[in-house]
Formats: sequence, C-alpha cells, structure tokens
Amino acid sequence: MRRVLVLAIVVGAFAGTAGCARSTTAVPTPALAPAGDAPADLREAEIYIPVLQRYLTTPTENSFPARTFTKIYVLDQAHPDAGDPLGKHERGTAIALNAQHQITAALAQVAPVEFIADRKAVIETRDGCPQVRDGGILITLGTVDGDDSKAKVAINGFVACLGATWLTYALQRDAGSGWRVTGTTGSTGIA
Repeated sequence: MRRVLVLAIVVGAFAGTAGCARSTTAVPTPALAPAGDAPADLREAEIYIPVLQRYLTTPTENSFPARTFTKIYVLDQAHPDAGDPLGKHERGTAIALNAQHQITAALAQVAPVEFIADRKAVIETRDGCPQVRDGGILITLGTVDGDDSKAKVAINGFVACLGATWLTYALQRDAGSGWRVTGTTGSTGIA
C-alpha cells in the first residue's frame, strides 16, 4: 500500500512541474461562454470591447473625426461614476489583467491601447490647457451594471481642456453573437 501512495505522490509532483515548461502565452478564450459560466475577466472583456469599439469609431459620440486618435490610454480601473463629469472619480475597481490583454488585442486595428494606473501619467499642459500626450485619448470605463443579458457601462473620453465626452451605453447579450451596444441611456456630456 505504501508503494502505491509513493507512486501517486511522485506522479502528482511530476505532473505539477510539467506545467512549468508550458508557454505563458494566454490561451484564446471562446467568444461567448454560457450565461453565468463566464469568469469575471472574460465577461469584462466581452462587454468592454464593444463599448470601446463603438465609442472610438463613432464620431457623433466621441466628438472627433474617425481615426483621430494615435494612442488610446485606458485607466486600469473602472469607476462607477465614469459617465458623470461631476463625479468624485476616486480609485475604482481593477480591470482584470486578462481582460486588459483581450481588449488591447481586439482594439489593435483601431489604435494602440495602453492601460495605465494614473491619469496624470499621460496628461501634459500646453499653453495652460491640459491634454493627452501623443495625440491620444484617455478613457475611463464605468463598472458594468447589469446581469447576463443586459448591461450598462458609462464611459468618459478626455483629449484636452475642451475635448471630453461622458455617456452611458446600453448593451444586450445575444445568444451566439455575444454582447452588442444597443444605444445610449441617460445623460450625455460634451466639453
């Protein structure tokens, strides 16, 4: 009986170390997991990707002509008051690293995306006007408000002292095709 136990421990230890030799490249995740089964970071990515795609490619919603942004900076935490220009904007809820990677890859065709921890890191002041460096936009995402079929996500895009928008997107999850933006809801702000 001892031999069986020792063999099981040795085999278990070997199997545990075999994973160390694997690549650290993320394994692609399915586009849509069954409702309620998606890990939080997969759900975040599935919702934030269509929000960002819609916002960045719709000039009537971001107030800039298409393909204006050379760099997209996104805060690495979501804020419940992102859609409120008068909100407190205190530290938000971290956006999962895996979700950040999925978002960056999905938006590569729009412009390079970089997640940042502090908005001050990308803001510079020229002639008394704060603006995002490198011809970029700074985006603050709202926390996801909803369930497995409908959600709302606020977004704030800041470019310069008179170049910012705040709005909230409504999303719906369609079986087989995933999350899609159905429109905006609530108030919208443009500066």
